[in-house]
Amino acid sequence: MLRAVLIGLFLLGTGALAGVLMAVEMAMVPMLRALRGERWIEVHRLLDPGFDPLMPRVNKVVLALGLVLVAVVPSTPARVSFGLAAAGIVGVALVSELRNVPMNRRIDGWAAAGLPDDWARLRARWARANRLRTLFAAAGFAAAICGATFAWS
Repeated sequence: MLRAVLIGLFLLGTGALAGVLMAVEMAMVPMLRALRGERWIEVHRLLDPGFDPLMPRVNKVVLALGLVLVAVVPSTPARVSFGLAAAGIVGVALVSELRNVPMNRRIDGWAAAGLPDDWARLRARWARANRLRTLFAAAGFAAAICGATFAWS
């Protein structure tokens, strides 16, 4: 029973991470790309506080659940799948912490009236990093679904 609850929570968590990042990729990135520099900074700054405190915490909880599942599920295919899902979550964390968060800090330091010349290039790099972490999250969710299928069969 506990294993089934852990698997359900892991599916919920990996699905939430993938869904949020997919929504950012499909809706917010194109909207941000269409904005002029000053407005882009303003909107980016308004969006970031909504994601920053919550998503890293969700990521850590989901990763912990994945590692627990690797240890407690009896079947090798399920363990491997949950391990791959956890690796996807690690990928999300690494891209976020090594790419997106430093860029967010840099953007937060800009004055809207004094944009650097390379601001559009940084916006494109941020979008590419977001796409990469979205792919990691989607792969992690797919692997979690496989793990659940193996564990429940």
